[in-house]
Amino acid sequence: MKKENAILVTGSSGLLGAPIVKSLLKDGYNVIGLDPIDLNEQHKNFDYFWSDNLNVETILLCLETYKINKIIHAGGISGPMLFNDNPYIIINNNIFLTLNLIEAVRLYKKISRVIFCSSISAYGELNEKNLDETHKFTPNNLYGATKASCDLILEQYYQKYKIDIISLRFSTVYGHKRKTDCFINDMIKGAKTSEKIILPFKGNLCWPYIYVNDCVDSIMSCLFFEGKHRYSYNISGPDFPSYIELYQKIKSYYKDFEVSFNTKIKYQKRELFSIKKIKEDIGWEPKYDINKGIADLMKKL
Repeated sequence: MKKENAILVTGSSGLLGAPIVKSLLKDGYNVIGLDPIDLNEQHKNFDYFWSDNLNVETILLCLETYKINKIIHAGGISGPMLFNDNPYIIINNNIFLTLNLIEAVRLYKKISRVIFCSSISAYGELNEKNLDETHKFTPNNLYGATKASCDLILEQYYQKYKIDIISLRFSTVYGHKRKTDCFINDMIKGAKTSEKIILPFKGNLCWPYIYVNDCVDSIMSCLFFEGKHRYSYNISGPDFPSYIELYQKIKSYYKDFEVSFNTKIKYQKRELFSIKKIKEDIGWEPKYDINKGIADLMKKL
């Protein structure tokens, strides 16, 4: 590929990273994928980069070699259900990698924007509706603590070193490349295989989902936005469905599909947080309500 003005995508094989790479290549950008898994993306504008020692010097070499000018940091451990028996892996992949990346950016001095894919888990429990980005981080698991830590560290680089960074705090993401636990994916796969699904909560539980296509769209909107922006933005879908509503939507495609709910277990509730700030600053709004998201996901699972 032509080594000029490339965009670095960390986690390029993941739930967010893979469709981000696809979208950027479709629009004609040069892309470098940073990920332990090679996408095997055969494209003239795509190169793959990886090292078992992603220290500051190695990342700086990558930035210089490919003349990177924008970064989408979507890499790392992708959920609270992973590596709880080995906490160092979570910390190393989320905090240390992020720190090495942003320090390389500071030394390189030629990055025009960094998008950091943060998470609703940084906030911890969200028991009130429409909380905004000023809500205090109180994570209740190690994954959320690493996301909160990275978010706070990057905000200092944004303020003190004037690095153009936008942190996007995504609500619960669903999509066809999700390899970790996802109740929507479980239900769709169960419906297609006529398997009865048992969910560990009451049917009236609501969860703040966002379809992966909206995540990618928000990232692209922020990556290329040319106006004045602030550091952090909440990102969520446009609606707040209950699991009984999700079940009924999937059942409309598969009439014999059955789901049972556990009425005895109390499951963590999360209210839908506010996305007013990104609407006002960037002009971004989600396009996939749960009906449109499930209809699209049905085709891909």
